[in-house]
Amino acid sequence: MNTHYQKKSYTLFWAWLVLLVAVILFYMYGGRAYFPTIGAGKNMGIVVLVFLDLLFVMILATQSVYWIGGVTYEAAKEAGARARRRFALWHLLIFLVATILFLIYCFGMRGILLPDQTRDSLVAGGAVCAAVIASSRVRL
Repeated sequence: MNTHYQKKSYTLFWAWLVLLVAVILFYMYGGRAYFPTIGAGKNMGIVVLVFLDLLFVMILATQSVYWIGGVTYEAAKEAGARARRRFALWHLLIFLVATILFLIYCFGMRGILLPDQTRDSLVAGGAVCAAVIASSRVRL
């Protein structure tokens, strides 16, 4: 048992969530001029996936794996530092792959597919869902 594990805290997670909401609201209400013009669906997909990657980087750095659904603080504390790092790293890698695949869709298919915000949003949502399903197989 790891007796030197951090105290249970969601402060950094809440800060990440507030920043995500702020960026989305900024984009919705006038910030579009500051983003590359690849379409609203693609832009929002990139924002969400990159923020999820940043969340998993924070989880890896802090070993706060109890922020991930299905993991209790007690289980994280019992698992030990190596298991927490491995668990967080696998989640990060899965979501990075989803982000890379979505970026390939955004920029690699630009000349092939006509712009379609609905399709772009569905592909982004599908990338997130696929990453969630894939990462649900990772055990602490």
